[in-house]
Amino acid sequence: MLKGLTGRKAAAKRNSFARHGVATVLVTAATMALGLLTGILVARTVGPDGRGALTAVLTTVQLLGWLFGMGCGKAVTYALSRDHAAGGRLLSTWTLILLPVAAVAIGVGYLLLPTLLAAQPAETLALARLYLPMIAMALLSELMLGLILGDQDFRSFNALNFLQPAGVAIVYAALWATGRFTVEAAVIVQAAMSTLVLVVATAVLVRRHGIGRPDPALGRQTVWYALRTHGDVVGGVITQRLDLLIIPAFLSATQVGLYALATSLSWLIVSLSGALATVVMPAATRRGQSGRELVLNSLQATFAIGGLLGGGLFVFADIAIGLVYGPSFADSALPLRLLLPGAILYAAASILLNGLYAENRPFTATLANLLGMVVTLAGLLLFLRSGGILAAAIVSTVAYTLVFATAATLYRRATGLSWRVFLPDPAMLAALPRRLFDKPAPVTATPAASPAGPAGK
Repeated sequence: MLKGLTGRKAAAKRNSFARHGVATVLVTAATMALGLLTGILVARTVGPDGRGALTAVLTTVQLLGWLFGMGCGKAVTYALSRDHAAGGRLLSTWTLILLPVAAVAIGVGYLLLPTLLAAQPAETLALARLYLPMIAMALLSELMLGLILGDQDFRSFNALNFLQPAGVAIVYAALWATGRFTVEAAVIVQAAMSTLVLVVATAVLVRRHGIGRPDPALGRQTVWYALRTHGDVVGGVITQRLDLLIIPAFLSATQVGLYALATSLSWLIVSLSGALATVVMPAATRRGQSGRELVLNSLQATFAIGGLLGGGLFVFADIAIGLVYGPSFADSALPLRLLLPGAILYAAASILLNGLYAENRPFTATLANLLGMVVTLAGLLLFLRSGGILAAAIVSTVAYTLVFATAATLYRRATGLSWRVFLPDPAMLAALPRRLFDKPAPVTATPAASPAGPAGK
């Protein structure tokens, strides 16, 4: 009886995670659709030059936020997944840690911007400097969303992630309809929606956990976890976005705009097929060793989604870009095709890296992205000036492939699993539709049979 009850509970957990995973993928798909809508609007309204300027401003500040984030999101997710009572103390402790870090990040950004945007006009540099305080919002938002994930509150997490692009799309459309859409207006809208998400997330957490007394011991413990993850965060950010950070210093705004379109389309594969990675870490952490099955099933689902989407984009890249974005973006098709294989592998790598976080191996996860960072940095410095955006695309795909190969090797070593378990399980794939869409039966204890057997016997 006990064995049957345990099995039903395990099945219910798998089905619950599958539904949360599907919801996350669907929300990500809706977010991507909104991103495409706003991207089309920007491309059609301000052209490659305007898109390049907007990309330079937003990406530079976003990257600085990631680089100074200290891995706080992963650290608080892990800590809260292990101890739900720590929510209020984590909130207050990490807020006090991040505020001075944000001040340093803003100062560093102010000094670096003239170099990072060397090939851009003075107006773009001035706008980027005005946008720099949003680094503080980015750091605090990472904290709040990490805590919501640690609560296993995937519904609120998905809703907050949808709120910002939905709001941006609505306001962008209103500005376009009234003839007031400019790069400056777009930056203001992004800042306003980021602030709104932070305010809502903070209100949810304060209502749920309250504001606890800052806990130095908890701070030291989680900072140590965070610092071990930060190398992975930094390496991942550099591997993913160093091309867009470096290109504005060497190439014209038009080339930046063309490459930004290619990367944004390829990154749709990472965002959608890798959406499960966001919920894998807290769910696998709470499940312990049984979370490994969840990681492997998520890996296989990621490959399936990525292969389907990437194959379609590869075949129809020219047609899609021409119809949606216009002929001025036709030169984005080849960089997009070069980026797609690496994007699929990087999405799969994100599952395995989050699996390592769940195994309390954050520094091990760092090694994969550090390798990708080294390859990306060396390749761009060697080939970007002569090869332009095509060289940037090739270097990125090579780096993404190495990150996946390294992540798979490290996850296998950390868990002691055989390579065979990484292959798709036909039984799991056959049962997947039922897990996703069937309502699970309630998990109840089965009454024990009478020692004498049924009555009348």
